[in-house]
Amino acid sequence: MTLQKPLNLMERLIPQINLISKKNKLIHLLSQNARGYAVFMEINYRETKDSDFKEIRAQFIDVDLNKISEKLNTRDQVKQKIKSIKSNPSEQILLTTIKRNKQGQYRLLAHRTEQRIAQLKKVFLKKHWNRIRNAMIIETKNGYHIYWVIQGGSISKFVPIQKALAQKFGSDPKITNLSRVMRIPGFYHMKNPDRPFLVRVRQLGRKKPFTQEELINKLALNPRLIH
Repeated sequence: MTLQKPLNLMERLIPQINLISKKNKLIHLLSQNARGYAVFMEINYRETKDSDFKEIRAQFIDVDLNKISEKLNTRDQVKQKIKSIKSNPSEQILLTTIKRNKQGQYRLLAHRTEQRIAQLKKVFLKKHWNRIRNAMIIETKNGYHIYWVIQGGSISKFVPIQKALAQKFGSDPKITNLSRVMRIPGFYHMKNPDRPFLVRVRQLGRKKPFTQEELINKLALNPRLIH
């Protein structure tokens, strides 16, 4: 599998990445990706996987538009929620899954169609454009990864800012830990091998890095989550 036409420098540099296994063997990332493996990288800097983090490289969010997720207490509530979703003329649902946890609660996941996700991607960009116009925007199969490159950031403020960003954009609330890994542009999302999706850079964002304080002020992030 070869890369599609590069969109910018980041994707052109992907074939130059060298990854060495524990047995000191070169791993060909594109071949592994073609076999179905996902390719991720840890965003923040540390010298080894077991050492402490030394640098915040970016604050970021994961906008996943694929699923409608609900926690419900009874089976009747589940049935009513599914009925409500399916009766919404704007929604396009591919399938629904229901799981029950040890506490007896139900977890409903309704997976949207590709056409609906494409619509919601446009809606998200239009709604939040003034907030993300200077950020790095990576398009994924189910939404966007959005980065604000940080310089001189405080490690102690990383998690609180991540939580505030997730609240501001309604993005995945789990994307808060320092060791979070994210998909690399230039490789394919291969969960469905019959429908590979090239993760791509929509825009690189401004050249000057943000400070955490600038980000808090520009986006009017919830101070209760940060202080």
